[in-house]
Amino acid sequence: MRRNVTAAMIAGGIVLMLVGYLGAAPWGADTVANSDPRFSFAPAVFVIGVIVALSAALVYELMPDRRNK
Repeated sequence: MRRNVTAAMIAGGIVLMLVGYLGAAPWGADTVANSDPRFSFAPAVFVIGVIVALSAALVYELMPDRRNK
C-alpha cells in the first residue's frame, strides 16, 4: 500500500513540475516583454510539485507496513 501511495505521489509531483515548468518557461519569447509565464501561478505549481515529490519519502517512512503487523 505505501509503495503505491509513494509512487503515485512521485508521479503526481513530476506531472506538477512539468506543468509548472512548461507554463512558466518563455518558449519563443523574442523580447523580455513577451517572456511572461503562460499562467500567473506557474512557478508556484512547480514548487508544489517539488514539495509533493520530496514529501513522498516522508509518506513511505511514516505509513505503517502491513507485513510487520
